[in-house]
Amino acid sequence: MDKRVPASEISDRMKRFHNKMDQEHPQWGWVMIFSKINQYYFTGTMQDGMLVIPKGEEAIYWVRSSYERAFDESRFPDIRPMKSYRDAASVMGETPDILFTETESVPVALLQRVRKYFPFQEIQSADAEIMAVRSIKSTYELGIQKVVGKIHQRILEQRVPELMEEGL
Repeated sequence: MDKRVPASEISDRMKRFHNKMDQEHPQWGWVMIFSKINQYYFTGTMQDGMLVIPKGEEAIYWVRSSYERAFDESRFPDIRPMKSYRDAASVMGETPDILFTETESVPVALLQRVRKYFPFQEIQSADAEIMAVRSIKSTYELGIQKVVGKIHQRILEQRVPELMEEGL
């Protein structure tokens, strides 16, 4: 059984995110995603890397380590290896003045390393837009939640009572 996130699901998530950014920040240029959870949501894999989402263009998932694993796990259309941010910078072209990213979870030190190769002038948050897109569940996601709910129910109703004893 193929457990990869379907390509159609990944594509739909990206389209909804582009639409949300266009709606909330019409002049946005790029979003960079560094957190593994958000990388997984948009690519179907979580590696050491960054997802660069340019306005009006296809996103590129730059992977520092486990490139082969990312390629095996994901149906994301554009996964590329990088040894350093310099590799990505040489391909991405002109850096916009404003970088949108996950300001709630990205360390300042990481942004300083990225800024060395992507000389953006300002950082703005894309956290609300990412969460807004993630909060709307697709049929695919609802199906997974139902399966997980049944597993959880079975564990709570069948397994946990067997393990319960006085003093626990």
